[in-house]
Amino acid sequence: MQKIRWILLVFVGGILFGQTTRLKSSTDIFIKANENSSIGSLASGTQITKLKLDKSGKYVKATIEFYIPVNALDDGRVSLPIGTVQIAENVKYKLISAKKNGNQVTLNIKITNLGKKSFDFSAMTQIKLIGAGGNKAELNPFEGKNTVLFGVTKNKSINAELVYDFKKLPKEVEMVCSPKMKGGEKIFYQLGF
Repeated sequence: MQKIRWILLVFVGGILFGQTTRLKSSTDIFIKANENSSIGSLASGTQITKLKLDKSGKYVKATIEFYIPVNALDDGRVSLPIGTVQIAENVKYKLISAKKNGNQVTLNIKITNLGKKSFDFSAMTQIKLIGAGGNKAELNPFEGKNTVLFGVTKNKSINAELVYDFKKLPKEVEMVCSPKMKGGEKIFYQLGF
């Protein structure tokens, strides 16, 4: 999980602060500068984003964008960051914020019904928080706002403030959303703590 975060950080950083170019010749790639064994190679013409020059001036830290088959991963789901809009079963989710205070996590989420039928929202059955090591949270319905709403009509949005309690201090928390109580599409958010 830590490696994936590092790769995403380098990739996003490259987009924001890097310079894009193409390779003039094929080359080996290394995890660190001045290493003897490569982890692979890149073909001539591959587009890279230059991030910085190493101290020796002989290597450039770079990123590339690539795709791999989902079935090559131990865990094929993709958890997106806070602020990302995701859609599942004609319901649009936008996690606006997530705050941790000890063993408690508070979420602010906007939910919009895009379907033709009205949508019944129940945070207790449709949204789960799970931390590292299977540390599951329980929804605290007495501290949240709009934890259950019936009959959300087409193109109507609701903002829900959801409060979850963990038994142990939460780490690497992921939010799982499923508009249907059983089966159906699921979306995932990485909360950043």
